[in-house]
Amino acid sequence: MESSSHGVAVSVTILLAVILSLMPLSGEWIVWKPNFLLLVVLAWVLRWPDEFGVFFAAAVGLLADIVLRTAIGHSIFIFALCGSIVILVGRWTKYLSPLQRMLLVAMILGLAGLLEASVYMFYERPSGIEQLPMKMVLSMLAWPFIERLVIRFTPRRG
Repeated sequence: MESSSHGVAVSVTILLAVILSLMPLSGEWIVWKPNFLLLVVLAWVLRWPDEFGVFFAAAVGLLADIVLRTAIGHSIFIFALCGSIVILVGRWTKYLSPLQRMLLVAMILGLAGLLEASVYMFYERPSGIEQLPMKMVLSMLAWPFIERLVIRFTPRRG
């Protein structure tokens, strides 16, 4: 795949994730919304760890901070940490089944949720840690669709 179409594919998936992240939900559903931007970052880093690494994850984290109106650096740290974890285990992921990849992503999202909640608790703000298990389940349900979308945009790696 040419680099220009590669950039278009990444841009389209990130734009779709931004739209899904900004889509309004009512009531209790708002706290259970998956972090679509983080899921897209994890999908790209899992698929192409040599091209999309920690700096890509941090850049999308900056975008998440701006779009979601959080403190600058909050999402950057979480996204970069999750991206580096994926890079560390990246060699083994090609041997994992789809269910195992989904569980790996769920564990990474759980870690991200715990880190995010601890930052909120440090500043004595509501952390939302009670909703973390349900948020992880909904993220696991969204993961196969996001992974399929990224795979569809890219050729098989060698």
